Amino acid sequence: MSDDGGACRTDPDSPACRSSAYQEFERFDLAFAEFSERGNAFDDARVEAVLAKIAAKARADGVVLIVFVHGWKHNASEDDPNVLSFKDSLETMTGVLGSSFAGTALGSRRLVGVYVGWRGASIELPLLKELTFWDRKAVAEELGSGGVTRLLLDLDRITAGEARNVMVVVGHSFGGAIVVRALSDLITERVTNRAGDERARVFGDGVLVLNPAIEANQALPFVEAALQRPYARDQLPLFISISSDADAATHYAFPAGQTIGLAMWRQADLQRSYYHDRRAPEQPLPLRERHLDATTAGNFAPFLTHRLHAAGEGDALRFTLDTCEAAGERCRPMGWTTLSGQPTIGPLPAHYPLYFIKTDKSVMTDHNDIFNQKVRSFVFTVIDDVVRRSLRETDKAALAVAEPPLIASPERFAARMNTLWSQMNLTPR
Repeated sequence: MSDDGGACRTDPDSPACRSSAYQEFERFDLAFAEFSERGNAFDDARVEAVLAKIAAKARADGVVLIVFVHGWKHNASEDDPNVLSFKDSLETMTGVLGSSFAGTALGSRRLVGVYVGWRGASIELPLLKELTFWDRKAVAEELGSGGVTRLLLDLDRITAGEARNVMVVVGHSFGGAIVVRALSDLITERVTNRAGDERARVFGDGVLVLNPAIEANQALPFVEAALQRPYARDQLPLFISISSDADAATHYAFPAGQTIGLAMWRQADLQRSYYHDRRAPEQPLPLRERHLDATTAGNFAPFLTHRLHAAGEGDALRFTLDTCEAAGERCRPMGWTTLSGQPTIGPLPAHYPLYFIKTDKSVMTDHNDIFNQKVRSFVFTVIDDVVRRSLRETDKAALAVAEPPLIASPERFAARMNTLWSQMNLTPR
């Protein structure tokens, strides 16, 4: 395979460009890191070369690094719809970042996307490929315990310690499962062993999963650890999940497969003082492992913190973000589950850094609808806030004032989403 990624600037359709693990386009870079089903890098030299290029750019003018781990039915082929959509998203993001940060200390940062590839598509036959859901889930869990973890840690090391560098990790579907498995222990450690000011250190500059296809039980350790005590006022989000009511794969196929696959397991009812129905907070409920196992982390009603909705069309479209505390009825259990009522956990400590957001078809119409402009508005708002915080770190006067992250204020976050929505629709392509 070629290493002439520079050919992408002049001829993006050339074999030299398409076969390169590090592709340098006019306005952004795109790198690939591919892993076997056992979680091992196919070619360690190519991964090291990718890391070296990113490190060189990080040391020079700095990077805004977006790591994307794809999900079920996808791979790292140049013609894969996720690869094409990721490229298009990076192109869109250069316009958003360019208009927002032109003339600032971040204006010269290079936008770099890292596409983490694995065999999410094992069968191409239309009907048979639907039956690979549980097989691919097992592979995703293997990857989350293998080389992907090391890759993420290497990228964190490269970008850490310099305000000019930003890194956000994004995972979709089983890619979200890979991210959760890879970082669960690390997040648990960081919410447990905080600094003296009760600030928990973020991995990179944020972790975001979209329609994650992993059971709530895998997220329970870091959720429970995060509940123990309040956080600093300017605590940054450690983990953000967004899932849609319109996602049939995680609402129905996932619980069906988990119920069958774990039929012989002995699942317990856990006694948890923090778990109750929102309408009767003084009465603890048993936290059932069968619910934790059969429901994805992003759909598990007790974890939910916010509800996102879009109303209107075109320039008149507006997003609203409400807390589940204020809109409990819209954060109830959905899909194939025997969980009922308005189950929740809490009270949540002040400045709780885990955000489990539920949306609907007004934003995401199905499991794979993660690259539309509305979802991009959400993802870009998260990244935009990260970049703005990075800019503040270069300003000593600004650092003197502790400022909460944008997502800690639902109204401000939704307002920024609305601004970026309008900006993206006006940005020339």
